[in-house]
Amino acid sequence: MTVDVRRLESELAARLGRKALKLEPVRVQCRWPVFRAVSPGCAAAFVKLTERAFAERTLALLSVAGDCPFFPRPQLPEAFDFDGSSAICLEWKDAACVNAEDMTEGQFASFAAACRTLPDVLGRFGGALRPIGEDAPERQYGALAEYAARHPLAGRMLRPLLSIPESARTYGGRACVTIHGDFQPRNYGFDGDRFAAVFDFDALTTGLACEDAAYAFAERARRAELSSAARRRLEELFARLVATSPWPREDWRIAVSHARLRIAARRLEKHPDSAFIAFDIARRDRPLRRLDAILEDVRD
Repeated sequence: MTVDVRRLESELAARLGRKALKLEPVRVQCRWPVFRAVSPGCAAAFVKLTERAFAERTLALLSVAGDCPFFPRPQLPEAFDFDGSSAICLEWKDAACVNAEDMTEGQFASFAAACRTLPDVLGRFGGALRPIGEDAPERQYGALAEYAARHPLAGRMLRPLLSIPESARTYGGRACVTIHGDFQPRNYGFDGDRFAAVFDFDALTTGLACEDAAYAFAERARRAELSSAARRRLEELFARLVATSPWPREDWRIAVSHARLRIAARRLEKHPDSAFIAFDIARRDRPLRRLDAILEDVRD
């Protein structure tokens, strides 16, 4: 997406009541443009262009989560239209993104505490976000099953995913809450050992309270580049997180299964007609199955 940065600077400065303002692009893996807004004598601000629905939901969520220390505060109460997208302006939070396996002991303790707090904060927004929740585990499983039917030979590689028992790919009447939906290292950050920031609320959806915590580790476990030592550390921290959490083990099993299905289905969305994408999905899923095995060893 090409952005007329100077015109955006001018409009944003007027809305914020500042004489001058400069937008610095933030280099993140995001399909929407993100900027750091800087002006003399004022604190920096975070600016993002996104879809109207996402912008409105983000601002509405943050309006009821204002006392949460790791959520940014809106700098403008409403989004404004800009070149076919919606612009939001939030508080800039200085925080370093840290991969799950690289967390220090202090960061891990702070992360675990934040994961216990996050469902309560997001839950204040209640059912208003449910219409956006279209990635239920049944849907993800269905997408993979449909692909396997169209590409039978390739579909054989997806047998571990298609063999997930029904009890682990449905919520089965369990209470769901609002969740972040893309809770991975690029979307949260630390200030030293303190969990300090949550970013990017475009994927807000509904699910089990432990799903964001499970996804943070599943997203890292899928990465082939992890060394053996890094993978051992990741799995050790995951086991500790599960053992000290307030959520039942069966919820964690569903959360891990859903993370596996979601990661696979998102890859499939990008290559829906490729008979070769099954190999990539199977390769990414193999280490995720270790998380399932870890759940069997963790005691209640």
